Amino acid sequence: MAKVELKNLTKKYGDVVAVQNMDLTIPHNEFLVLVGPSGCGKSTTLRMIAGLEEISGGEIYIGDQKVNDKDPKDRNVSMVFQNYALYPHMTVEENLGFSLKIAKVNPNDIEVKVKEAVNILGLEDLRKRKPSQLSGGQRQRVAMGRAIVRRPDAFLFDEPLSNLDAKLRTQMRTEIKKLHQKLKTTVIYVTHDQVEAMTLADRIIIMKDGFIEQIGSPIEVFNKPVNVFVATFIGSPPMNIIECEVIKKQDQLMIKLDDNILFNCPENKIKKLTNLNNVIVGIRAEDIVPVHSNNDNKNLLWSFSKDINLAEPLGTETQLFFKLQNQEIISRMYNPRPINVGDKINFQIDVNKIHFFNYETKKSI
Repeated sequence: MAKVELKNLTKKYGDVVAVQNMDLTIPHNEFLVLVGPSGCGKSTTLRMIAGLEEISGGEIYIGDQKVNDKDPKDRNVSMVFQNYALYPHMTVEENLGFSLKIAKVNPNDIEVKVKEAVNILGLEDLRKRKPSQLSGGQRQRVAMGRAIVRRPDAFLFDEPLSNLDAKLRTQMRTEIKKLHQKLKTTVIYVTHDQVEAMTLADRIIIMKDGFIEQIGSPIEVFNKPVNVFVATFIGSPPMNIIECEVIKKQDQLMIKLDDNILFNCPENKIKKLTNLNNVIVGIRAEDIVPVHSNNDNKNLLWSFSKDINLAEPLGTETQLFFKLQNQEIISRMYNPRPINVGDKINFQIDVNKIHFFNYETKKSI
């Protein structure tokens, strides 16, 4: 078991830079998740750590060893792919032990390690089956078992659940979390699914265009996004983003949330917004609260009424859609009641739950 360290790691494809000067330390036993849209460089980073992708610059350390020039088999990492990559002509136990057999490990030791992996992942009844006789979730468990038998310094997961249906994905997330707690090893996990990232990670890295946008715990990146990109990428539904005017009116600083909807700027933001003409306001759906009466406490709450364009009942909650500044806004209503299109609903926003971003740089204020 070991920490993984990346120093100034870079990957270029001709003139295209896929990963740009990445510096990162992943402590032993951390579950780190790389998340971001397609093409952001997360899988390329993982493949460089594994040795499957040649690096253009920088250094990779696994434990105390620099592994830039080492073959994948000599880096003591195990990788789990989204397509399982099982040998179709081999049984489950043969697939599990194959990498050890190639490494000329003693057959008795292979049997012990395979049995251990089978017990950890609950594959006892499937040992003699071939991949074609397994479900998607069972195949993924075998792929993880094949990684376990090697007892690597680090596990690398490349979107391992993307081929599974929603119910299986939830089950496998739980299994992967339990597996990490049992094995107490370093895990580097790549996904484009931010729900996976939030539920699995000790720390999340949000990437965009080869750069790290933010690193932090799931709670940190959710509650304190550093810019608009992170704010809208983390959270489901995404944070509501509204471009607003900053208006000085009778010695007061006001935020124009919509036509005829003006609110006092929160006191802790007045100094930072005084010289701005525009600001981006970010509000999460659960922080726009539907209420029966409009209690307008201008110091603590922003209160307004809006006509509902769409209501989506989801059982424990209903999502309400309306417009501010011609942007579609989503509010989460818990303890839902029947809502019809065209109904006028009162909403309140706690000013402490509002995020402000610079209009030009898109960075948090």
